Amino acid sequence: MNRLITLLAFIAFITPAYAGPGHDHGESAFAGGTGPATHFDLTYQQMSNLDIQSAKVEFLPIAQAVDMLAFTELLPEKQASISPRFGGKILDIAVKVGQEVKKGQRLVTLEPISVGNNNVVLPAPIDGFVLNLHAGVGDIIDAGGNILEVGDASQMLVRGVAYETPDIQILQVGQKAKLHLDIAPDRHIEGKIQRINRVIDPESRTFSIFALIDTPKGDIQPGLQGTMEIFTGSDTPVIAVPKRAVLGELGTYFVYVIKGQEVEKRNVTIGVKTGHHIEIKSGLFPNESVVTNGNYQLQYMSVGGIQEHTDDEKPHDEQEGHSHDDGPDHNDETEADNQDDHADHDDHSDHKH
Repeated sequence: MNRLITLLAFIAFITPAYAGPGHDHGESAFAGGTGPATHFDLTYQQMSNLDIQSAKVEFLPIAQAVDMLAFTELLPEKQASISPRFGGKILDIAVKVGQEVKKGQRLVTLEPISVGNNNVVLPAPIDGFVLNLHAGVGDIIDAGGNILEVGDASQMLVRGVAYETPDIQILQVGQKAKLHLDIAPDRHIEGKIQRINRVIDPESRTFSIFALIDTPKGDIQPGLQGTMEIFTGSDTPVIAVPKRAVLGELGTYFVYVIKGQEVEKRNVTIGVKTGHHIEIKSGLFPNESVVTNGNYQLQYMSVGGIQEHTDDEKPHDEQEGHSHDDGPDHNDETEADNQDDHADHDDHSDHKH
């Protein structure tokens, strides 16, 4: 009898289930109900807890796009070596690696080897930050020796690595590019192709494409990894959003449109997909904002909090390549318990479960 009571309680607990995307979910806790809503307001605390992030709906020529692995690099013309024109002894180095410097700021003080010459100050030739140090206080530096390097990160290069494919023929200088860094997947940095090195590496069979990006805050470091989209088509741009904004499957898709703290669940029709963006054929308008982070959790907000869910409604880019287990494992002990329960209650067929 105790097992029957436990079984009935478990069934009663799991019976309320959410429909798949595109179905009527009723009202949520935000609207005073118990299921997800199509319109609701978020509090500042809820937005913080869910780490809500959004992106603008924009026009992109995504009918043709090439994706590739990419790395950030400093522009060669935005780097400078601090070297003396004479031999001398380093008396002082006024900066450290990573420190920001201004043009004209004192970096190094040298005592010339030639007797009778005054100490010489080597200033920063550009605004930027100290990349590395090659010498220390007390070292003797020959004329032309490299003491340290300064780099300017207000503009940077993105080096894309492309494989030997027909893409070589359609990539051109001036094409629009977008950088998606691994450390900031929801940040999309726009740029343009500046130059293309069409010489194929004989070992890796790859070639390099360089895009120029503006980073006025100087918050992008050299050596960061990510992916770069290059938009190669001359087609008319289409309305597009980041793939992470789109939820649903099997022909029924939706997004969460956000304006301030007001959120609206909106059904959409999708079209062409690239590595990071997806065409929206209907349901959205340019310059609207869609939730790109926290949208998955918004589906399951209710009075009881975030409900149990499946992988079927994860953001569109998380569904691709995702493997699913065949189902929960059932051991012999569980099957034996089920048989015992069936035998114990064989005479109680009038019970409703």
